[in-house]
Amino acid sequence: MLTEQDAGLVEYERLRSVFEHAPVTLSVTVVNSILTGFVLAPLDGTRLTLAWVASVVAVSALRWIRGRTFLGLRSEAMAPVRWAAFSVLGSLLTGVLWGFCATAMFPAEGSHQLFLALVIGGMCSGAVAVNAGHLPTVLAFVVPASLPLAASFFAEGAAWRVSALMIVLFAAALSGISLAAHRKFGERIRLRIALSHEQRKLTEINQRLLQEIAQRRTAEATLHQAQKMEAIGHLTGGIAHDFNNLLQVMIGNMHMIRRLGADNPRIVKYADAAEQAATRGSQLTGSLLTFARRQTLEARSVDINALLREFEPILLRTVVARVQFEMVLAADLPLCHADPAHFQSAVLNLVINACDAMPEGGALSVTTDVAELAPADLAGNDDAAPGRFVSLSVRDTGFGMTPEVMTRVFEPFFTTKEVGKGSGLGLSQIYGFARQSGGHVRLLSTPGVGTQAVLWLPVSAPEAIAGGLGDKHHQIAVNESQR
Repeated sequence: MLTEQDAGLVEYERLRSVFEHAPVTLSVTVVNSILTGFVLAPLDGTRLTLAWVASVVAVSALRWIRGRTFLGLRSEAMAPVRWAAFSVLGSLLTGVLWGFCATAMFPAEGSHQLFLALVIGGMCSGAVAVNAGHLPTVLAFVVPASLPLAASFFAEGAAWRVSALMIVLFAAALSGISLAAHRKFGERIRLRIALSHEQRKLTEINQRLLQEIAQRRTAEATLHQAQKMEAIGHLTGGIAHDFNNLLQVMIGNMHMIRRLGADNPRIVKYADAAEQAATRGSQLTGSLLTFARRQTLEARSVDINALLREFEPILLRTVVARVQFEMVLAADLPLCHADPAHFQSAVLNLVINACDAMPEGGALSVTTDVAELAPADLAGNDDAAPGRFVSLSVRDTGFGMTPEVMTRVFEPFFTTKEVGKGSGLGLSQIYGFARQSGGHVRLLSTPGVGTQAVLWLPVSAPEAIAGGLGDKHHQIAVNESQR
């Protein structure tokens, strides 16, 4: 069933078919009026004939001008009733000029009446051919153009009544043909509209399908990445745990060797070197255990704004002079559940990475805020539950990372830095710390633009609010001239 808008579109297409053919139709009308006037002028006088021809030309010109105006309109800006009335009125005036006026003007002499009947009949047939899409326009011309001539023949006597009857039958046949063409035209337009609706629906369905496919691929990639990180975590955690036990045995034995060889400086020297190496190895396994979420955390309700202000001097010494540093702390920040030492270590790692990404200088900002994370935001993270989180964001204007690097950035020992300039454990520690704390971490990066690292930690309790700063933000900006 067509809507009101669709019905208006059908009427628009009907009128459009009329006005598109108007130049041809009106040109034929004008030419026929001139030829008819030339043939019949001697019978009725030149002045009256010229007036009739001028009237036909004037009406045709007006119809042509209005038709051009209509064709410049869009369907939604068109008033169907008004334009249909104009089309019918123009056709009716033309029909009256040809029917009533021509019949009344020219004498009822046989050969001339037959000539006039032939011209009007041809014009009626042409009107049906070009305007059949809009039945009222056709009838507005055919009826007033043909019936006066039929009435004139009927009044001339019995000999002419057959001709009058033929004209009436001809007009009736043309009307029937116009009605059939009108209906067929409407069916074709309605079918086209219905097809357009179905195509639009199909396009929408295809778009939704493409979106679902993209979402599914994203979900599969996220799941694959989470499974890969989980597998790496299990493998790393198991190896690190066993290796750490061996290192603890080695460190204990180094203590015994140093005590037993206290009177031999060389033995003490070698024992110290071995113990230092074992201690560094133990620190390395500690980083791996953090990634594997097996590190012992001393988590409690903390105010990360206070931790950042306490940690500010160290951050300022870490940031190189050519980097513009800014720290913006949100006021009335809730307390979050985290290990303070691991949190500060995570911040330091993120700041160091940001500075390393800007060897020629740039801008670095550290901000805090509150966020509400939905299940979709935590896709692939089974350690965090949707809800309120305190967020820490570290943004730089450095090199940025490619998508290929982003897929591996949290893996242990993966680094894009030169040999000796990075262990590849900083981000993996942050990843493990966030997951073990019931939080989440995400990196957003664009090559050549910069990187943003966001760490979310769960809010301790709805009523727990950290110490306010008195204003909306606490901002610390340090540039090269201030260092």
